[in-house]
Amino acid sequence: MRAGERLAERDHVLVALDGPVVELPSTRSTADRLRLLLAEDRLPRKVASTEDPLVVLAHAGVIGPATERAVYAQWRRIDHEVLAEAAVVPGVRDAFATLAGAGVRITVVGALDVTAIRAFLVLHGLDVHVSRLAGRAERDHDLLPPAPDLITSAIRAGALPASSCVVVASSPADLKAARAAGVDAVSYDTTTWSNVLPTCGVWSTARRPPGPRSHRRSP
Repeated sequence: MRAGERLAERDHVLVALDGPVVELPSTRSTADRLRLLLAEDRLPRKVASTEDPLVVLAHAGVIGPATERAVYAQWRRIDHEVLAEAAVVPGVRDAFATLAGAGVRITVVGALDVTAIRAFLVLHGLDVHVSRLAGRAERDHDLLPPAPDLITSAIRAGALPASSCVVVASSPADLKAARAAGVDAVSYDTTTWSNVLPTCGVWSTARRPPGPRSHRRSP
């Protein structure tokens, strides 16, 4: 079954931000910038070499709450900068419009700051098709992919069973989160959105409630 057909038969499509919506750069530069705020001459080896901003944030919490707040605020600013310069993936606008027009609920899920994600969707006109957002709103890294929490919370908010949902993702962390949440997943590639258009066009017509029949008077 093609990806478009798998999306067409579900009521709720949860789309990972990284890959299906936007190509995000490596987190290495983010971790480097956050390390600059740690006022220590020698950092633990793991903190000094990590590409994961969460590891840097965790060490900031060890230093003290003020440092942790400063690092987290900087991380949010970096998220806004990254998305302000990023471009949408080709085909996602038309695919979102087609899915939404067919009555599918769309949720965008990402590990970036939720306000940065919302600003990006508004900037590129995608917000009109998106029902919900699930992003980083807390400092608790246990909620982020590959943990299933963002996906499960979005499904609960949509008040639909997991069997009516599907996740579109490309990164190993997002695909693992979908499996942990017990939700079917489509592994995104460059053909995914192009397959949505013809499939959902037919599906939308098939599911449209029949209109009133017209009756001609006999001459």
